[in-house]
Amino acid sequence: MNFFTADSHFSLYDEYVIYRDFRPFESLKKMNEEIINLWNKQAGKGDMIYHLGDFINYNYKDMDHEPLLKLVQKLNAKVVLILGNNEKRVMSNVFNGNFEKFKEYLLSLGFFDVYENGLNLKIGEKDFKLVHCPKDSDKTSEYNLFGHIHRCVFAKSYGFNVGVDNHNYKMFSESEIHELYERREFFDENVYN
Repeated sequence: MNFFTADSHFSLYDEYVIYRDFRPFESLKKMNEEIINLWNKQAGKGDMIYHLGDFINYNYKDMDHEPLLKLVQKLNAKVVLILGNNEKRVMSNVFNGNFEKFKEYLLSLGFFDVYENGLNLKIGEKDFKLVHCPKDSDKTSEYNLFGHIHRCVFAKSYGFNVGVDNHNYKMFSESEIHELYERREFFDENVYN
């Protein structure tokens, strides 16, 4: 099965992520553990997680990013990462902006695959566009999934925010995504304004 998520912001250094996003965790360590446990209850070895960016929280050049990125090794399923602004800061600060070198590094840590600016994906009969920022969505795609905006907006006329803050820190399953799209017809146009 396929799962979709974004904005986990795994962190060991910046409590602000708990405060900013109203996250109900007593510490960053607890937040990391609880999110990983939730995901491992959802997804097993044969499953795929599409993480739409900001897997980690990385704000400072001297921040140690590796222990956070290595958290991918604690997940049961394979993880495809689409870079978010936090990963792009690591790429810029540590890898001189070289995506290929950064991708090689991420694959060596345990990510299944890595994309810099989004992914077009066909699942069954549906075309998915997976991006970090909603502004990068392809409004002609059947399914647009994004993150970046945390709990600010869940639904846009062209897609859904799959960030952890919108789903009690769980991932959205493929079947939940299909259900969301089927129910869009019941949304009043004012939802998007």
